[in-house]
Amino acid sequence: MTETVEIPGLKMELDIGVPMSDGTVLATDVYRPVGQEPAPALLLRTPYDKRDVESQAYAHPAWYVAKGFAVVSQDVRGRWLSEGEFEPFANEANDGAETIEWIARQPWCDGSVGMFGFSYPGATQMLAALESQTLKAMVPAMTGSSYCDGWTYRNGVLKLSFILTWVAGLGRDQALRAGDVQAADEFDALLADAPEFHATLPLREAVPAHLLRYVPYLHDWLSHRDYDDYWRAHSPMERYSDISAPALHIAGWYDLFLEPTLDNYAALAAQGRAPQMLLVGPWVHMPWVRQVGEFDFGEAAASTIDELQCRFFERWLRGIENGLDAEPAVRLFVLGSNRWLYSPSWPPPSHETNTFYLHSDGRAASLNGTGQLTRERPQHSRTVDGFPANPHAPVASLGGRGADNPAVAPAGAADQRPEEFRNDVLVFSSEPLHEPLTLAGYPEVCLHVAANVPSADFVVRLVDVSADGRAIGLCDAIERVEVASGAVVELKLRLSPIANCFQVGHRIRLEVTGSDFPTHERNPHCPMEPFDARATDFRVASQFVFHGGEYLSRLSLPILDESIE
Repeated sequence: MTETVEIPGLKMELDIGVPMSDGTVLATDVYRPVGQEPAPALLLRTPYDKRDVESQAYAHPAWYVAKGFAVVSQDVRGRWLSEGEFEPFANEANDGAETIEWIARQPWCDGSVGMFGFSYPGATQMLAALESQTLKAMVPAMTGSSYCDGWTYRNGVLKLSFILTWVAGLGRDQALRAGDVQAADEFDALLADAPEFHATLPLREAVPAHLLRYVPYLHDWLSHRDYDDYWRAHSPMERYSDISAPALHIAGWYDLFLEPTLDNYAALAAQGRAPQMLLVGPWVHMPWVRQVGEFDFGEAAASTIDELQCRFFERWLRGIENGLDAEPAVRLFVLGSNRWLYSPSWPPPSHETNTFYLHSDGRAASLNGTGQLTRERPQHSRTVDGFPANPHAPVASLGGRGADNPAVAPAGAADQRPEEFRNDVLVFSSEPLHEPLTLAGYPEVCLHVAANVPSADFVVRLVDVSADGRAIGLCDAIERVEVASGAVVELKLRLSPIANCFQVGHRIRLEVTGSDFPTHERNPHCPMEPFDARATDFRVASQFVFHGGEYLSRLSLPILDESIE
């Protein structure tokens, strides 16, 4: 039953039933101005309870109503008060497009409809934009370009902490929806003991079989490690050419969906059908604040997303010439100097590429080792650094782009030294810098590697080391490599993007190791599907990095062209 509440300047109509073409009714709340109708409307479609309206990121709808917008918040199909079955991503394109049409027909709407929201509500925008020509603008924040790589997997490696934490939360909500309090309590117990949950073996049984009825899609995700037709069916990047709405894309350097968000921007900007903007802050997935992990990035890092989003919608829903078109399309927060950089494009223009070569005497393991990064090509003969990769004792994820669960893999800027003291982490550091060095874009690493197991993971991490020794992780990459016995493989890795200023006196550091747990699943190093491996199947691998001689293992940094400012 619809509930209507009116206060000065604001009318709320809660739990409106919006019918879809197949008869499914979606629960919807409308917040709208009083006395100045009709108004442009902003739609948020969420699986996380429409009444919350993603309050961890955005101002309450009352703020937007005061700016002259109507706000519509809807539970997606099969979640909370909406009818139907929830199948992630599968119905969002059609349901979103039909909801947009419904809004545009309402007497309180002037026909102009935009969308906003982050994470899964970002996905509901990208998918609705594939089907709707009525959608006039959107602000998809921290979301995917496909729901395989970049969402569920990274280069074929499961994003373990995120996927299991997300699935357990979805399952708990579905159990409560069904009135199954016992199952909801079991999901809560999994989340409460997150380290045990994420260490479950075999991984395929992390969610007990009797609870899978609430999250049946987990089986499908684990059965489709590669990007195939299962994922293509609901992948925005397969249909970028169908998107015609102007968009403001919002990302964070420490967000787990950083790369796909930037991919969305770059692809839609390149096709040129509608204006695109990009903002990348220093933030984790949530909240968007100046304190990111262990580091305070200063007042400039505080979120002003509501203000920018309002300007964006005023331009594209109301047609107000507010100067937004004349501003640079890309806004990037530069870590280290803690300032905003404005650029015409992503990646921003690079002045040059700085290359640093890996050196050691074969003892680069740990901070106590001899690993170096130098600008000079190595003159020494071939050298090899070896390290063990033990899935029973994996290298711990410290900060970075994990699941934002402090009990499991807290995201953000974090000191890497607790793990750099391990002998299964190779550490290569430059000399202190004599002048600032600002990079912006995608660092690249070329390694020549080998291993004594059929499958091995290589993890690389770029680190900014301050004069006092604090080693802040910036960006990373992981690659699962199939290795023939005795073969040396050239491995080229593109790290996650970053904008960072290495200050005078700081060192550039590269770590190389064999695991990143629990942000990513462990590799059992045996010839079987990792999801089915038990502890008894685990093998300790010996992994090797070659440098010198014919093996020019190296780090390449895109150095910012400062003239763009």
